[in-house]
Amino acid sequence: MRNMITKSLELICQIAIVVFVIGGLVAGWNAGGFFGGIAGLIGAFLFSVVFFGALFVLLEIAENTRRTAEALERQS
Repeated sequence: MRNMITKSLELICQIAIVVFVIGGLVAGWNAGGFFGGIAGLIGAFLFSVVFFGALFVLLEIAENTRRTAEALERQS
């Protein structure tokens, strides 16, 4: 069950990255034309990298911890 939840969260994060970047492009385009769109695209990408990057790191830590615990159980 836990594995399904973490995989679902990872999928939702990947979809949200795409939605944020497209939203930043559209919002920037509406605010300032072509260059506003480029600025919105860059800003949304940077925000996505920082925010969702932290979530991906946390998911990776949880996965590595689980694998380490399983490996230690097999050793003993």
